[in-house]
Amino acid sequence: MSKTLHDTTQPSRRAFLKGMTMTAAGALLAACAPSGSTETAAGESMADESVAEEAVTLRFMAWGDIFGEVLELYNGSHETQVEMAVSPWSGYAEKMLTQFAGGTAPEVLWVQAPFFPMLVQRSVFTAVDPLIERDGSDVDGLVGSPWVWAGFEGKAYGVPSHGAVPRGLAYNIRLFEEAGVELPRYDDWTMDEMDAAVKAIASPPDIWGAATPPNMVYLDLILSNGGALFNEDETQCLLNSDEAREAFSYAVDWLLESKVAPTPAEQQLLGDLIFSSDKIAMVAAVLTDWDSWGPNTQDYAMNAWMALWPIMPGGKRVSTGQSHPFSIPANTPYVDQAWEFISFYVWNEDAITAMIKRIPIPYKFSENAAKFVTDPTQLEFMTKPFEYGDTFIPEHWGSKPTEVQRAFREDLELMLLGDSSIEEATDNMVEKINAIQAEV
Repeated sequence: MSKTLHDTTQPSRRAFLKGMTMTAAGALLAACAPSGSTETAAGESMADESVAEEAVTLRFMAWGDIFGEVLELYNGSHETQVEMAVSPWSGYAEKMLTQFAGGTAPEVLWVQAPFFPMLVQRSVFTAVDPLIERDGSDVDGLVGSPWVWAGFEGKAYGVPSHGAVPRGLAYNIRLFEEAGVELPRYDDWTMDEMDAAVKAIASPPDIWGAATPPNMVYLDLILSNGGALFNEDETQCLLNSDEAREAFSYAVDWLLESKVAPTPAEQQLLGDLIFSSDKIAMVAAVLTDWDSWGPNTQDYAMNAWMALWPIMPGGKRVSTGQSHPFSIPANTPYVDQAWEFISFYVWNEDAITAMIKRIPIPYKFSENAAKFVTDPTQLEFMTKPFEYGDTFIPEHWGSKPTEVQRAFREDLELMLLGDSSIEEATDNMVEKINAIQAEV
């Protein structure tokens, strides 16, 4: 995953008003369910057999150009060759759907996690369960299960391309110590404890307690509190439940009542990377990404650390995250060749050594990182979140994630600006999101 996807910068006014999460492309095209070579998400057996042992050139589509070294290693040791096709994150899902509908999809796809649930229901991917079984692939060694992070109705339709990346909390140790406040506990710190720390540390406008979190963190808090985004069949949005409204209440208090969080205008004064200003105690952070930790901590010079995001009082640990799968289109005749490349990326030792320099690799990340990373602080930063991997679940915003997140964001914005109460904003979210889901 590229550094831009792991950016821990808090939003400027434009970003605050237009979105507090990484949102992908706009309205998605309707896709046809193509014929395929093995089993599709609909569970139908397809007639064509994969073209075995044929020397071909595969196309591999991704939005981040971080795979150059792996491609060189693979192409230098295999008869089948792989060419990279890079397409920007914005518009990536639409392009993929257009290619599916036209039968021109590349043989290997890096699939955007927010759109994977919607895509897999359209039967556009090959089920890889038979390939895993045939090759005896060590799926037990994967950081994330294919059946969780690339699954649908009990089958796997890809392999996670990296360890599941959760959102967490970056905190300024110096500001905690100067205020005489106990540091956050890594796993079981609660939102009430965070709330008390935010208010004890803040001394506006010189020192701020926390920045309001991005969309995904609210989803984590709602789930932690026993709430949900949708009911079981996703026909009703549940964002106006008591559990959801309580999850929003902390940020509303910090921004509008206690005034211990900076407004968008005040964030602008702190610079593009507000945590690096050394004037804010806590911000949301993407865990495991050491390269992004550097610019956010003045090239690692600040006295700062990270933890999992706090849980709701009396709640449970639930962290949504992303692990973009590597998948194979259902209509390609080159399933075996595509799987050979995916297997090389995931399980080959040379590929592991190359990619562990860039992202949390999917196979035995902590074990392999210990071989490569010599700095103990960096190693702990990169690997500790995976000790809690069983609490991570895929981030899911329904069958139309762009539209649902947009509706969520619009009324969250009004809530945080004080233009709507929590009750009014969440009722409006529910009405808009129910209408979106009714169109599916």
